[in-house]
Amino acid sequence: MRRRTGTLALPAPQLARGQREMASSWWGEEWIDSLQTPSSSFGYGFSAGHDSRLARARTYARKGAVGEITVRPGSVAARVKGSRRTPYRCEIHVPELSEAQWDKLFEDWTAAGRELLLELAQGRLGVHAVDAAVRAETDLVPPPDAFVYHCSCPDWGDPCKHAAALSYAFARALDTRAEALLVLRGRDLVEAATEISVRHGEREQSAADEAQEEAVRAARPTGVPAGEAFTRARARAADGPAVLPVLPAPLLAPVVGQDKAAAMTPVLLVGESVAPEALHLLAVDAARRASAVYVWAVDQRDVTDTKAAAGAAQTQAADLLMLDGDPWHDTVRRAAAAADGDLPVVSRLLNSSDRARTQLARASVAWRYGGPAALSALDGTLVPPPETEAAARERLLQLRIPGRSGPPRPRRTRGRLQLVGEDVELRWGSDGRWYPYRKERGQWWAAGPPATDADEALYGALGAE
Repeated sequence: MRRRTGTLALPAPQLARGQREMASSWWGEEWIDSLQTPSSSFGYGFSAGHDSRLARARTYARKGAVGEITVRPGSVAARVKGSRRTPYRCEIHVPELSEAQWDKLFEDWTAAGRELLLELAQGRLGVHAVDAAVRAETDLVPPPDAFVYHCSCPDWGDPCKHAAALSYAFARALDTRAEALLVLRGRDLVEAATEISVRHGEREQSAADEAQEEAVRAARPTGVPAGEAFTRARARAADGPAVLPVLPAPLLAPVVGQDKAAAMTPVLLVGESVAPEALHLLAVDAARRASAVYVWAVDQRDVTDTKAAAGAAQTQAADLLMLDGDPWHDTVRRAAAAADGDLPVVSRLLNSSDRARTQLARASVAWRYGGPAALSALDGTLVPPPETEAAARERLLQLRIPGRSGPPRPRRTRGRLQLVGEDVELRWGSDGRWYPYRKERGQWWAAGPPATDADEALYGALGAE
């Protein structure tokens, strides 16, 4: 049973003389960005009164009006001096991360390597933790809509200037005590370091086991790879016209009263049986690819009279068959092409991979919109050229979003152009196009086909005009 995260006390940070920035670290700036970014409840932009409260809050924070900060799972609290003699009691409440969100974050932090584990052992959330947190798509810093403010003052503002001053002071504290974010979201630094250390050990043991299994497989006699067999067959036909076999007749319909899985005989391999539905799915996929190559080969019979043309034809045919391709791409392709009833079968085929099933679902949706190139934008880490980003921002200024009084405000994080106040963003792909994404149930999903122009990519995903 997991132990309960305790309480963390932070002394109120003091700004140096002449310093204007409320925070200097990435975590602190992200916290302030969430404080100052309009949530969906405010409409498009803040009111003038709200802006003035934030300005007063910064003054309070700079003058040291915020006392000792107490951080607990789900809340930040402190006493803030106002116009009255008795300080006000202020609290900021945010939801703790779910077990699934922590598991996703820990997986991405583990994949970042031992440099991040060393940071945690030194009591820091440094650059490796920042990069991994961005890739994990888990908001360690809560989004604007997640904040709930409380203050004992009579001010009606949400937040009032006292609660906002506490928020600014906490952002400043994150410059030196970023681990307070872990406590706030439900875990602490020791627990995070221990969990990631255990996962590192499990990964290393798994890699060692796989290496041993690979050595055993390498010692066994092997047959001819499919790509080599195809090349040999084409080489034998290079001296004369290719003789193409006749396609076999379609499979007979299942016997009446039986489903397609029951109509197939399980194949026994070393005392185990192959799932009939999985075998059927693979056979249908192989038949589709073979049929595509057959049709292509018929069209190529009259244009492969030279050795150079024959070599190019062999390469193109191998590409159509996806021989010697990336197994992950092949799995995503099959999931994207599968009918809804076949998706559980595709997920079970993924048991031999270390990819999560939710990642397969997101990747297959992206593949349907943009094919293999869409996978390069899936993690949102590719950074567009500066001139391309500038052109994209210029075109976004021309957009009009239904229900909003002004154009979207783009904010770039790695290779993403996020629209402030919208659960929509653009991601840069390796093919030089923008891919639209929409946030649904806490996950980012591909939301439409890509386009060279940023505004065109957003039309379907955002309903822009």
